[in-house]
Amino acid sequence: MASSETNVWRQRKALSLNSMQFNRYLLLRYVTAGFFFVNLYWLVLMSPTTSWVKWLPFSLVLVHGAIAIEQASKYWHHQHDLPVTKWGYFIQSMTNVGLLIGLGLGASHQIVPFFSARGSQLTMIGVGIGLLLALLVERRTWLIEHDLDAYYARLTAFKASLN
Repeated sequence: MASSETNVWRQRKALSLNSMQFNRYLLLRYVTAGFFFVNLYWLVLMSPTTSWVKWLPFSLVLVHGAIAIEQASKYWHHQHDLPVTKWGYFIQSMTNVGLLIGLGLGASHQIVPFFSARGSQLTMIGVGIGLLLALLVERRTWLIEHDLDAYYARLTAFKASLN
């Protein structure tokens, strides 16, 4: 009986540790899902147009799909390197900068032809918020890769308490 209780306790500790390691990437996963669906929505709205701009949301959907796959793999592989996330959010940041420039120069009818002039102002605000989120994720990625995030300290303390 004691052996089975010890085995159950060991499995619970392993599951808790695994969950805590995976939760280290929680913000990254939520922001990635947000960007994925916003870009997917933009792609759907751009699909009837013949503009080359519709390939921009298409490529961003692929980028965030790859990021989501990398994030999901962190449940089983606990390395803290995030090359796809790092490059993906760099691409998203540069795209947002380009979109802000394009919207500021009056190219909103090509970038978001389904919005009126008032809608393009709101789009600029949304793209600006997206840029800030992408930069936040890039910073968080750097902290995780260098084990400087606050969650890593909690994870280390939790590992020590299990022994």
